[in-house]
Parts: sequence; C-alpha cells; structure tokens
Amino acid sequence: MNRTTLAASALLLALSGTAAASSPALQKCLDNASNTGAIVGCNAQETKIQDKRLNSAYKTALQAQQGPRKQQLQAVQRLWIKYRDANCAFAGSATGGSIDQINGSGCVLDMTQTRAEELENLVGP
Repeated sequence: MNRTTLAASALLLALSGTAAASSPALQKCLDNASNTGAIVGCNAQETKIQDKRLNSAYKTALQAQQGPRKQQLQAVQRLWIKYRDANCAFAGSATGGSIDQINGSGCVLDMTQTRAEELENLVGP
C-alpha cells in the first residue's frame, strides 16, 4: 500500500470514528472541512463541548460517591487524564505527517466523549 493510500485510509478511519459518535454540529463541520487545519478545528470545537459534559458528569458522579469511593474516583480521574494525554500524544505521532494532527485531536475527542459517558453511567439517568 503506498503512502497516499495509507494516509487517505487513515483519514477516513479517523473521521468515521469521530463523526459517528458525536454531534450533528461536528458532522456538519467535518463535511465542510477542506484541510487538516479545518478538521483539527472541528475536533477542537467538539472537544470543548464534550469536555464541559465530562466536567459536569464528573462533578455529579463525585457528589454521588461516599467515603473511600469519592477519593478513588478522584484518583481514577487524575490517572485517566494522564492516560488520555499520553495515549493521544502517541496516536498523534505515528507517521510524522499531517494525518497525525487529525489522529491526535480525534483521539482526545473520542476519549473525552467516552469518559463523559462512563461518568454519566455511574449515577444513571
């Protein structure tokens, strides 16, 4: 597989994973994005939304915990942030090309959204 085909495949994979689970606003932004910078910008906008959601879910989940579980959740969340940052830095440095920016920003978005869902599920609907 040549580099161009590989890069195109990676781009489609990155876009499909991010767009599939996020907002219609993200999908519209990605549909109109014509270059790497625009795609990264779309991911950044949606990450801000998902980060607010994550922070709200974390506060709610933390308030619902008692005793040692509260401290455990705090420790887990701190470790999760370190893991997300390291994991996405790794994902964003695979090829040395511009696709890395998309992969890195998509990773942060996907992981943030998934963690928000996990925290929301700790306390239920």
